[in-house]
Amino acid sequence: MKKILVLTDFSEASRHALQFARSFFSDTVAEFHLLCVYPVESDGFYSQHHVAQTARTAFGEQLLHMVTELRRDTASDWHTFRSSARPGNLVEVVRQYVEQEVYDYVVIGAKKDGTNELFGNSATALIRQITANVLIVPIDTKPGAVRQVVVATDFSTLKNCKLLCPVKDVVTLKDAALTLLTIDVPGKKVTQTDRESRIRQFLWPVAPTVTRLQAPTVRQGIDAYLAGHPVDLLVTIPKHKGWSDALTGNSVTRWLAYTPPVPLLTLYDDGTIDQPRLIDDLSNIDYAL
Repeated sequence: MKKILVLTDFSEASRHALQFARSFFSDTVAEFHLLCVYPVESDGFYSQHHVAQTARTAFGEQLLHMVTELRRDTASDWHTFRSSARPGNLVEVVRQYVEQEVYDYVVIGAKKDGTNELFGNSATALIRQITANVLIVPIDTKPGAVRQVVVATDFSTLKNCKLLCPVKDVVTLKDAALTLLTIDVPGKKVTQTDRESRIRQFLWPVAPTVTRLQAPTVRQGIDAYLAGHPVDLLVTIPKHKGWSDALTGNSVTRWLAYTPPVPLLTLYDDGTIDQPRLIDDLSNIDYAL
């Protein structure tokens, strides 16, 4: 069973993200946890405690109404729903939830609620600060069949093929075509043949198409690919998450997440390595086999 944390503020964008997620996981046993994070401000007349209690009741009732409707409209037992309303900062609250409970995906609707691309929005903040896979749904994306999945990343830096498990699951379940997209920019390190072989072996029986594009920047290369090919899901593995990367424009995922042209799935990389390591000291090896 997949556990999916869906963030909602009852806006059109968040409702659309929930609708997309239900369609995307329509053939998957899944539990949807609807989470509403709201700020609490005292108004000078009522105490902050009173305001917090009133807000909690109001948002809790809206969530309960949503869950009741979802349960009534669900035709099968494949999907279950629950909800929570919490005051505070969105990223901090979500971080607490993903640390307390393992979620396969965190889903958020795409909308411009930041100052600009440099400072980002809720989606860019989540990708940078939480330890979970994040699915970002553009408000103009129509739920439907997933036929074309594209993984755009620098495969020369992919140290753990297990990061691609969600991609393999989605492609297999949806019977979709998978493209591994790499953008060759000036001075880029060439992906070793054995690394590409390991990726193919891990993805088997999925047979991906490997596409290499040359472009002045990764951003321009991805733009060019999306302009000429249908893509139902774009997948990235964020590497550059610091403020310096935002200032220099190195974080391609940050740009994609701010205004995603298509549904975007970012895979959390915990830094583990699945490559075999050489043993330099043989003195501790037990020879009694």
